[in-house]
Amino acid sequence: MIPNFDGFTPLPPESTLTIDQAYEWHSIHSSTAPAFVYPEDDDKLHYISWKDVGNAINIGAEYIKDQILQTIPENETNREPLIVGVLSTADPLTFATFLLSNIRLTHLTSTRRILPFAISPRNSATAVAHLLRLKQVKHVWVTEGPMRHLYDEAMKDLKPEEVPTGFVFPTYEELYHHGTSKSEGKDILAPIPLDRPAIILHSSGSTAFPKPITITHQMLMEWGIKAIQGDFDFRGHTLGAQNGPMFHSMGWFHTGWAVYTGFIRSVQNPFSGTPSSDPESFLREMAWANEPENIKFLKPLKTIIFGGAPLSERTGKYLRSQGVNLLMVYGSTEIGDITHLPDQSYPEGPEWFRLPLCTDPVLIPDHEEPNLFEIAFKLAKGHHLAVFNTEIDGVPAYTTSDLVERHPNNHNLFRIRGRIDDQIVLSIGEKNPHVKFAVVFGRGRTSNGVIIEPTSFDEAERLGLEKFRSLIWPSVENANEFAPSHSRIFKEMIILASRSKPFVYTAKNTARRGAVIKEYDDEIESLYKEVENSAQTDVPLPLELDEFGGWSFETTRNFVREVVHLIMKDASNMRDEDDFFAYGCDSLQATYIRNIMLNALRKGSSSSNVQNLPNNLVYQHPTINALTEIVSQSSRPKTVVGELELNTARQKRLQDFIRKYTQNWPKHKPGSVQGPYPEVILLTGSTGSLGSQIFAELINTHSVRRIYAFNRPSSKTLRQRHIEAFADRGNDLSLLDSDKIVYVEGDTSAQNLGIDPELFEQVDFNISLVSFEQTVRGVRNLIDLALVSPHTTTPRLLFTSSIGNVKLWANISAVPESSFKNVDLVNSTGYNESKWISEQILETASVETSLEPVIVRVGQLCGGINGNWNIREWFPALVKVSEVLKVLPENEGVVSFIPLHMAAKSLVELRHSSSTFANLVHPNPIPWNKIINWVGERLNLSTVPYQEWLRRLEGLPRTYETLSQNPALHLLDFYRAAATLADGLQDFQRHEAMGIATYETTNTIINAFSLQPSYLPQLTRDDVNRWIDYWELK
Repeated sequence: MIPNFDGFTPLPPESTLTIDQAYEWHSIHSSTAPAFVYPEDDDKLHYISWKDVGNAINIGAEYIKDQILQTIPENETNREPLIVGVLSTADPLTFATFLLSNIRLTHLTSTRRILPFAISPRNSATAVAHLLRLKQVKHVWVTEGPMRHLYDEAMKDLKPEEVPTGFVFPTYEELYHHGTSKSEGKDILAPIPLDRPAIILHSSGSTAFPKPITITHQMLMEWGIKAIQGDFDFRGHTLGAQNGPMFHSMGWFHTGWAVYTGFIRSVQNPFSGTPSSDPESFLREMAWANEPENIKFLKPLKTIIFGGAPLSERTGKYLRSQGVNLLMVYGSTEIGDITHLPDQSYPEGPEWFRLPLCTDPVLIPDHEEPNLFEIAFKLAKGHHLAVFNTEIDGVPAYTTSDLVERHPNNHNLFRIRGRIDDQIVLSIGEKNPHVKFAVVFGRGRTSNGVIIEPTSFDEAERLGLEKFRSLIWPSVENANEFAPSHSRIFKEMIILASRSKPFVYTAKNTARRGAVIKEYDDEIESLYKEVENSAQTDVPLPLELDEFGGWSFETTRNFVREVVHLIMKDASNMRDEDDFFAYGCDSLQATYIRNIMLNALRKGSSSSNVQNLPNNLVYQHPTINALTEIVSQSSRPKTVVGELELNTARQKRLQDFIRKYTQNWPKHKPGSVQGPYPEVILLTGSTGSLGSQIFAELINTHSVRRIYAFNRPSSKTLRQRHIEAFADRGNDLSLLDSDKIVYVEGDTSAQNLGIDPELFEQVDFNISLVSFEQTVRGVRNLIDLALVSPHTTTPRLLFTSSIGNVKLWANISAVPESSFKNVDLVNSTGYNESKWISEQILETASVETSLEPVIVRVGQLCGGINGNWNIREWFPALVKVSEVLKVLPENEGVVSFIPLHMAAKSLVELRHSSSTFANLVHPNPIPWNKIINWVGERLNLSTVPYQEWLRRLEGLPRTYETLSQNPALHLLDFYRAAATLADGLQDFQRHEAMGIATYETTNTIINAFSLQPSYLPQLTRDDVNRWIDYWELK
């Protein structure tokens, strides 16, 4: 198009149009004016008119109707809006257009309305699943590529009935090159209530899971109108909008500004195929910004608008000295755009801003400095809030937790000085008697630190800095658990206050932070310089490259080894597999090692993964071999960006869980009470598949006198639930009439197990424990319960773990009947992580307390007495979907399925095991193809190679109907991984099919008679027929 720069017509005064209606209005009244511009491959500019945008929004709305709304019954018109998730890294133009299409359908009256929920692709899969579950999302728009992988991973954290249908997010071509929309503008422009929800965004999730925040049409338009309430004139200008993500409020700020000002938004070429947040592009831009000569490109710009985080004072002053105009935007999703934009940055500095007149701010004194306040906002006529968390003067309000400083001379100006959250470490004085007060520093820096004034200077001076840091470190770590990752305090970033420079206090006896930081400015600067300089070394960089273009493993190991021994001078005899910290590595040495690694990678590699190496790199990879692996990987230019970050974050998360639940054990104090005989058992989860079978075995065990059947409360009675469980698994219902049974409702994760105190005391003193609880907190509570027993011998605790804890693997020796510490081997589902964490907690308890636990890794259970086997598990699901595909998959290797009733019998026997660990799998496995052939003969199905079967499975559509009827579609990643790993098998007779780990069983067989070859036969055709009989009944 030939742009008509003078064709923009302002909205009518007092307009009550919603944001999408405003775009439709401009498509009619500003039709030839340019709305967007992007560079084409030949360096020409391609303009998109308001008419084109309006048409594309309507095409998108029709696309949504065709995909989703046709599935909604007509009688659901008056129900609450259907929340539709959006998980996308689409280019800004396509993303904004399609979200406006979704918002268009919040107007519907003839059918159920749509309410879009924009989810940040920066979330973890667990966080995405949390948001989808919280808002009961049934449909999700997903961009193909990495977002599809994130979506699939998130689905694993949802129950089958919670899994939404995924729809493909449309492309630029589908919206902008798809003809003319049939929608009528006059219908679109019909008035609607402005307090109606327009879109759901969410909080950042930096301190907890992200929280959904509903934004109304009124709020979106108020965000936009701020552009004409300030002094800055956007008209006739082009705004660079390449990095304003539409899942973030910043993206919606400029989306609204445009309809009031008519500026043109410059965006990336939608055909580039690279997300605007692509890490490689970001690194290139960072490198470009670090070159002083590139400032010449910034000077001609009318202004640079920044927000989301403070600009460092040093950078701001430098840019201003070079003639660059800077304007700050302050706001948040909860309160919107809260900035009066000036024409030029204020003389006082670019970090200062004014609040718009339409807001009703409240300044809550900080009581430390006269010009420091926490800022809050009351609901106002021209300023509606998305979230309320307080009431001020009888008016709903939102306290932001932002600390602002009012300018001492110009009281209309403010700047951000931090957050109330910055004081999180200040509370440690209440918990640690050695700390009088603490002040956090580091604003504008890449890492934070803290200055500690000790309760006793004499004690602190006697201990010295390192020992004092260690003394208070547990309290700092406790505070770190609640702080965002970028705000956590490292041990080497603790400064000990000097007797000669005591803190200055307010009348309320709190430290004056500003005065303290100013007083310790030299120490702070010296500390940052020391940490920065720790990256310098004369050790030569690796030179040899591997096939991926990164440093080879061996040359990297030589480099890492030399650096580690250089820093840890007293660890000359440390081997490559030894833990650094077992050889005395302290936090400062760990920092030095990390910094040298990062500095080396920046010098010697163009890898886009350098920024993903975490602050706790050495803590997560504390051996030369482990550190070599991650450094070698991160030197590769084609390593998947973000994989390392996710992996190390996961490792820390798991280790933090273990640390949290292995502190402060109760001490067992043996009394005169002898252990009960016959035995008394507490069995948790006794209505589940394995639990109910164990319950039946225990009832039949003569040495057991009492069984406390412990389960969570439900609408049905415990007896009724046990009757149903027994009937479903073919057990004798008369067993439930036994006088051994005591039914107990409670929660193992609650204090005193959430049961009646009188019963708790009775159970507390009279039990030997068998536990099958899944939750980590429940495991810890059961350990505590055992340890407070007055018996001369601490009661046993048997915990059922899972062979699923270990990832699919091939050509690796069998998993031993012992602990494994490598987090990388732990399957990444929350269920398996909790099992592995529980194993570690129990093993730690066995070392540090008198507890003698038994940890049983239960293998794949198959149908027992009556063939009962859940159709949603991977093998029954495979058989079920094979009936749809008309073929079964051939595979190499064996299967060690163990019948449910035999597993239960073995577990009861293992309660007296002499070993801590047991692997409960069938000791006499059977070839996969023999099982599959029996299935095929029964169902009249032929077999095909596994890859062919998988190809057919992947070809099934993923609709609501197919997903509900074919559980295998929820397990696609499992089947795909099995195909990949099976290709690597060498010894098929020795390895499990599907790439599943093989397990040692020598000690387990010794401790469980029912696993003896003479007692437990290999699976037969009759077993297979029982399974199929059960499935056909369902």
